[in-house]
Amino acid sequence: MKNIMISRTVESTQTSIHGNLESLVVKHMHSEYLRPIPDFSRLAFQEFERRFAASEKSHIILDSCCGTGESTLHLAMRHPDCFVVGVDKSAHRLGKHSASAAGSELFKASNYTILRADVEDFWRLTSKYSSQIIRHCIFYPNPYPKSHHIMRRWHGHPLFAPMLRLAPETELRTNWRIYAEEFAFASSLLGYTVGLHEMRDIQPVSAFERKYHASGHALFQVVVRQP
Repeated sequence: MKNIMISRTVESTQTSIHGNLESLVVKHMHSEYLRPIPDFSRLAFQEFERRFAASEKSHIILDSCCGTGESTLHLAMRHPDCFVVGVDKSAHRLGKHSASAAGSELFKASNYTILRADVEDFWRLTSKYSSQIIRHCIFYPNPYPKSHHIMRRWHGHPLFAPMLRLAPETELRTNWRIYAEEFAFASSLLGYTVGLHEMRDIQPVSAFERKYHASGHALFQVVVRQP
């Protein structure tokens, strides 16, 4: 059995949805994100296009902030008819991919790839494939629990609305209830159908989920669907 470190629950002075979230979502609806896309993200996107074309698959599942890529492998095994792309900006985490998958049946999956890129850049570049992306997964993003860091949470980010448009279904998982509630609230403001529930009796799909589950954290899932 793998050794699992015990993780502390998220601590924050916030006790409910951030008071500025609604105004942020509305503001970002009427603005354009103009940050230049760096070369390393463009090269990663070109590699994605090459591998997707070679896979001869028609549909894509996007696994954003995939860490070591373990969740990407799980998704590839569950959806053999799709091409699954995992994206993370950390070369260190992605470098652990082979070691974490070695000896596992999951490592036999061939319908996936993991790439190093900033997901903000990758979302903008991948929007041209939105008709083929059928699902977008964001598992356990950094919660940024300090109240003044609200814009670092994905639902407070300028790219939140374009991100939701990438796929007909977006799934978020988090171990902080407020993050889940905020994500659901921001999605509903944009007219999406939202479901939020606490997950129980799960089979962890990543090291983070395994650690949080073993530590007794409440784990939450938000599923956002286009109307």
